[in-house]
Amino acid sequence: MKSISFRFALASVSVALFVLAITGSVNYFFLKEELLSDATQKAKLIEENSVHKIQTIISQTKESSQLVQNSLIEENFTPNAIREILTKTLQTEPYFYGMAVAFEPKELYPKAFSPYYYKKESTIVYTDLAKNNYNYQSKEWYTTPKKEKKASWSEPYFDEGGGEILMATYSNPIIINNKFVGVSTIDLSLKNLQKFISSIHILESGYAFLLSREHKILVYPESSKILQTYHKKNLKYNQIIKEGKEWIYYAHVASSGLTLGIVLPSSELFSSLHRMSFISTMLALIGAILLIITMLIISRRITQPLKDVTALTEEISLGNFDKKITLPKYRDEIYYLSLSINRMQDSIKQYIRELKTATIEQQKVESELSIAKNIQMSMLPKPLKRENSIDVEAFLQPAKAVGGDFYDFFYIDDTKLCFIIADVSGKGIPASLFMSVTMSYIRAYSSKDASPKEVIEKLNNTMAQNNDANMFVTLFFAILDTKSGELHFVNAGHTEPYIISKKETLQALSSPKNPIVGAFEGIEYVEESIKLKGEEKLFLYTDGVNEAYSKEDEQFSEERLKKLLTQSKNLTPKEIIQKIYDALLLFCQEYEQSDDITMLCIEFNKKETL
Repeated sequence: MKSISFRFALASVSVALFVLAITGSVNYFFLKEELLSDATQKAKLIEENSVHKIQTIISQTKESSQLVQNSLIEENFTPNAIREILTKTLQTEPYFYGMAVAFEPKELYPKAFSPYYYKKESTIVYTDLAKNNYNYQSKEWYTTPKKEKKASWSEPYFDEGGGEILMATYSNPIIINNKFVGVSTIDLSLKNLQKFISSIHILESGYAFLLSREHKILVYPESSKILQTYHKKNLKYNQIIKEGKEWIYYAHVASSGLTLGIVLPSSELFSSLHRMSFISTMLALIGAILLIITMLIISRRITQPLKDVTALTEEISLGNFDKKITLPKYRDEIYYLSLSINRMQDSIKQYIRELKTATIEQQKVESELSIAKNIQMSMLPKPLKRENSIDVEAFLQPAKAVGGDFYDFFYIDDTKLCFIIADVSGKGIPASLFMSVTMSYIRAYSSKDASPKEVIEKLNNTMAQNNDANMFVTLFFAILDTKSGELHFVNAGHTEPYIISKKETLQALSSPKNPIVGAFEGIEYVEESIKLKGEEKLFLYTDGVNEAYSKEDEQFSEERLKKLLTQSKNLTPKEIIQKIYDALLLFCQEYEQSDDITMLCIEFNKKETL
């Protein structure tokens, strides 16, 4: 008759093997789905990066086309202006191969005229497309924008006999006073784009390819297939699908009509899964054999002690930590397990006591921080009622519960608006307290007759006294006459603001290198003054904006900020701040920032008298 230990071991191993088989099958299915999901995510990341690069090129082409048209309109489309503007654009844009302006006869020129500039080796060559019996008025790149009154892209083609490169043409109609007068074109070289797509490699032999709107192959590992029609017409986008022995992910390239395909070989995609399944099976068989032997040897010895352990754990689960387990006679694993359980009970009791105390303290700290944040935010000025001549918007987001950045704006008489933006050294509660004191002194010293220089010098002497914490503040303090636009200011070690104008380029408000406030007494500060023009905006910020970091440890940078501000010349102060903040959120995503983010934007709307 078989012993209880043997039957127990055999039954346990049988159940274990059955469970392992079921678990292995389920794991195989879900791991396969996980690998597909992971492959899809990788494909999406590659797609997003590639789409962004392609869309950037397309957007840059559209923007350049419109800028060229605007410049030519200002210069009345003179041949010299056409030569200078098209040549300069080709020299600065590496993706552009050629540019042309084709005029409708009897509009700006009495007869057909189409100057075309294109790159040949290292020089730019000129020709007139209207000559040599080339009837450009019948070409699709001319007739389509003329008929539809909107810009369009040609299907990519190989410029055989010309540049010997793959290119596409962007045609933009020239409309003056609602009248069609011609078309401007840009021939976009796809050579660099081919290099970029061809450089994409996934796993060991995976690759990417690019299709045109008409499903012609633009980029493919086999160069002989370039410009051939892709074998499959009805594509399923934004999901990974199986085609033969490969998995393929198709994605639209935004508004360009292009299709990006990412290929992953099935054998490589699931090689790790097959390897792991084989190893798991072997380990399960070996483990079953060892388990049977082990359980036969020790099952009788551990049955009773385990019952005692089980009974005690039930008591512990009910909250009884006083009952102790009786230690076995022999000092084996069960003995030390029992001893550890007894010690664990004592540790749990001590931990619960300490946890209660720590929880109470943590709740107290969080409550105090919440109150401090509410007090700090309540100290910021309320929004000013928008007037005909002034529009003021501000934003502050502390990096911690409370921060050291602050801004303020208030009228010191009927026409003089005083405004400040500042950044206190350090973070948290010490910085917020220093900030509160600074704000109070600024309000107190900003009288009707006081100049920015006088206010800041008095503030510096006050803050430098008894400054045992060695804290300081950088700030920009200004007084604006809302009638005349006269702006008097002192920049004390702060980032330079920007002047945003609808008619002029973005301009930094440079100033002398005044020292920080609160470090040393007796410092003389230099005051500057300018006159704001009508509809000009002044954008002020702290270094938490341009020094924000992404999860790749990359700074947002001054260049990104300047580009966004340049694009915001027609926006209101509120829209500008929202645009910058949205860009920061997109750039940083969920990466925790280490510095406060503060922005202040003031628009002087008063029209200039002629």
